Amino acid sequence: MSFIRFKKEQQFEEVSQQATNELNIRIDVAPIPLGASKDVTMETRKAQTLALEAIRKEGKDLFQANTTAMTNTAGDRLYQTKDLYGQNLSVEKLLSKLTANDLTLRVNAVRQGTHSHSTCMELKTGVMADLLKETRDSNDEKTTTLAIENASEKGEMFVSMREIKGEHYINKVDYKVAAMEDDRLHVI
Repeated sequence: MSFIRFKKEQQFEEVSQQATNELNIRIDVAPIPLGASKDVTMETRKAQTLALEAIRKEGKDLFQANTTAMTNTAGDRLYQTKDLYGQNLSVEKLLSKLTANDLTLRVNAVRQGTHSHSTCMELKTGVMADLLKETRDSNDEKTTTLAIENASEKGEMFVSMREIKGEHYINKVDYKVAAMEDDRLHVI
């Protein structure tokens, strides 16, 4: 006579539903959104595509994801890029290439997680040009604030640039958002 024994074991692996609050900052070059510029022809689109590739190649690490360190203060979270951006493409050169091809910069806060949401803000060429004329702060940097109009809950991004040998370079990007909103956007 034979006996069969059954063991009660879980068939599926349990996945933690805890948000990790990991976030990367990524800067992208993109065409100016339709409606904000004139109609785009095929020749213009081709020139933009070639300019996009050239800018990304010259900018190197400026257009790669940059990990962040998070700090909590009074219900707000501040994400600061861990690595400073390299000095490959000056803002002055970047501005001339962007304006000549009707391009702009997107600054993205990319949250980790399967169903997480990213936050995207535009860094316009006019804002960068105005920032070049500003005076340096106590950290020897020039900083501008990016925010979405009528959507303050999405937070603010702070883009800093530093002058080195007469040219300006994007140095770092920080992102400040309410902790409750950040938790809502971090979904595993």
